[in-house]
Amino acid sequence: MVNNYVVLEIFGEGKTDIGKAKSSEPELPRTGVVAILVHMLCGCPASMRVKRKPSIFLQGKGWTQKVKFAKRQAFYNKSAGVVFVLDTEGDHKERMDELEKGRNAAHLDFPMAIGVAHPCIETWLLADAKAIKKAMDLKSLPTVSDTPETMPAPQRDRKNNPKIALAIAAEIKKAELSSVDKDRITLEIRDLALICERCPIGFQPFAAEVELRIKPLFAVPLIDGQTL
Repeated sequence: MVNNYVVLEIFGEGKTDIGKAKSSEPELPRTGVVAILVHMLCGCPASMRVKRKPSIFLQGKGWTQKVKFAKRQAFYNKSAGVVFVLDTEGDHKERMDELEKGRNAAHLDFPMAIGVAHPCIETWLLADAKAIKKAMDLKSLPTVSDTPETMPAPQRDRKNNPKIALAIAAEIKKAELSSVDKDRITLEIRDLALICERCPIGFQPFAAEVELRIKPLFAVPLIDGQTL
């Protein structure tokens, strides 16, 4: 808690996930797909602020060690909690096992939500055609897959993957949307249940993690000690 703000440290693989840090101070969660969605999953609390952290530090270390270090760092920084998200790149079970081992290695009582985007973060945006249409000012709803998680990972198929499919749906001729465009789409998402339904491998369990471990940090205490 800093100046009545609840500060979360958000770890991801790049600015698409976490947003580009504009300063070293905690910021509003208005950029970065993960940061924006965490804000939504917590009920859009006005008190939320985020510190954006790339997960590519600790060269030569595996994801378990990186998650463990991220949790310890957030704890010693006196942040309220931490969120750590990775793309699976097709290796769903292995990535989740690594994340869970890292989280369980230290400070078990400290709030930490972990999650994977399968095979990559763009699947979560592909799930909502209405958000794509509104954000990109399209004339009609784009055609998107009901099961975007079944698409190949980008590193396994450069011509047919969620990044390419999202650019096509958004009617952008470039191979991939910019992080700014992805932020715009994320900010237009209104139906989180739809994302859960269409992304049961990655987003659904991540949403449950956030609601269980992070959302309670924003509960409003009442006079009698109960919470809203």
